[in-house]
Amino acid sequence: MTSVSSNLTIEHRAEAGERGLYERYTPLVRRIAMKTVRSLPSSVSLDDLLSAGWIGLAEALRRRSDTMDDEQFEAYASHRVQGAILDYLRSLDPLSRKLRGASRRISDVTAELTQRLGRIPEEEEIAEGLGLPLQDYHQLLGDIADAGLARLELTESVQSLSEPASPEILASKREIVQQVSEAIELLPERLRLILGLYYQEDCSLREIGEILGVTESRVCQLHSEAVHRIRARLGRPPQVQLSVGTGRL
Repeated sequence: MTSVSSNLTIEHRAEAGERGLYERYTPLVRRIAMKTVRSLPSSVSLDDLLSAGWIGLAEALRRRSDTMDDEQFEAYASHRVQGAILDYLRSLDPLSRKLRGASRRISDVTAELTQRLGRIPEEEEIAEGLGLPLQDYHQLLGDIADAGLARLELTESVQSLSEPASPEILASKREIVQQVSEAIELLPERLRLILGLYYQEDCSLREIGEILGVTESRVCQLHSEAVHRIRARLGRPPQVQLSVGTGRL
């Protein structure tokens, strides 16, 4: 009888501990979901993103290593929550595969034009390289952004987040951050301003539109254009949310 009571006590403590962890990381899930929903169409609700984020947190808790300290787990949990939310967003749009292909094509064309012209191409040149009217190019950028496929995120791999970061991993991350910073410096001034306001100043797309005197949808297109130019410069897609220095960029 004593053994059974002891086992029940241990189970209750474990359940209480798990509930405590969920409560502890509730603000993390909400913060990521709220940042993500700001750049999405109104048809996507915050509650849906929160539900997806909880799935990511549950997976992170299940996979948590005993050797991980609180800081390492928070980074790992953030990665899993972001991934779960992005997976949910991709599942909403049956055109997401087509849009991912279009996104890669934009980056490829931008890189090809940069190499051939010896300078950063104008948006009209990118549209021509894609065989699209400028207005259709703008619309495509907006569609890609609405599908959640045009965000910047520099994250370590799942494996590296579950283990103490080695000097090689840290050096690699610093190198990528430096490359992204250099790519941003080469962007047109308006695109640099948009990235700074969005990632550093934590402004919403609507607020940025008010500052620039353009519509929110146009800001969404310009942000998408900036992301593709950075990807073209790097030669590979950074897997999105910039965490460099303070703020998000």
